[in-house]
Amino acid sequence: MSSRTDEVVPVDEGERRAWDAGELPPPSDLGDGLWCIPVAIPEGTLPGTLAYAVLDDDGVHLIDPGWDGTANLTRIAEALAAAGRTLDEVATVVVTHHHPDHLGLAARLRAHSGARIVMSADERRALAAVVDPAATDPEAYRATVEQWGVPHDRRAELLASFTRPSLTGDVQPDVLVADGDVLELGARRLEVVATPGHTGGHVCLADRAARLLFTGDHVLPRIYSGVGIGVQPGDEPLGDLLSSLERLAPFDEYTVLPGHEFRFTGLRARRERIAAHHLRRTAEVAALVEELGDATVWEYARRLTWTAGWHGLDGFWLHSALRQTEMHRELVRSGRAQQWLTRDA
Repeated sequence: MSSRTDEVVPVDEGERRAWDAGELPPPSDLGDGLWCIPVAIPEGTLPGTLAYAVLDDDGVHLIDPGWDGTANLTRIAEALAAAGRTLDEVATVVVTHHHPDHLGLAARLRAHSGARIVMSADERRALAAVVDPAATDPEAYRATVEQWGVPHDRRAELLASFTRPSLTGDVQPDVLVADGDVLELGARRLEVVATPGHTGGHVCLADRAARLLFTGDHVLPRIYSGVGIGVQPGDEPLGDLLSSLERLAPFDEYTVLPGHEFRFTGLRARRERIAAHHLRRTAEVAALVEELGDATVWEYARRLTWTAGWHGLDGFWLHSALRQTEMHRELVRSGRAQQWLTRDA
């Protein structure tokens, strides 16, 4: 297997092939008491999440156990049984962020075994904001749509997509952590690395001894995760994401254990591609500022390049395009964009 770090290289071709086929690979024994346990996502287009289990004398410690449901609980139980362990031994559930395909099973596992749930303090605050009834107030969203300058004949579809039931449930963690804290899971010591952007309190976990980095949704081998999907007022998620990518530079030689797709090496190359992906749109927005000035988000968005074409966007995808445009415009207006846009000039 190639060890180059200037390209993304799958650690396990079976994981990559399974993902490409829309299937879940079997659980994998990664050695030294570490297992990868793929679990399914019943909603949306992604086949599943990669959960990780640390097995030690003090119990079983899970990282991002996946979507809540009996089938996924069974998958984890069967994988643990193959390793000679049981669900009753689950002592810790660590979550990188609050999205239901990562946090979902945590409460059920705690109810079953008494496991402690670990989450960053910033992510707990982000989750509280997401589940607050004010976050789904249609009148507040109506005001946002108006502020964006959306034409009257396009507002109904946005409001319809906004009122879809939320899939995120509230969970009160037992342990709150912050950047630089170290989690002792058996003999493993996982350093908490704050990586906000995808959500307001997302974290990665670095095992310096084993040279492993658990990245949740912050860095995936091919997918570009969404930005600002659960943040607090006043956050600047795009700038935070770009800064968070740079924070992972010390781990560029590590093997990456992401939340989706497949394990890989080549973190530096992937970090740079993710940053370049987002900065292409930032540059587009920056180029329009002189012409459009304080024009509405709608006016900016319709002038940008979209994969499906501007006229092909509707409903949720239109909302996403407008929200992305708003974040890029905020980054440009804040002045922070210049540090990235001019770096290689």
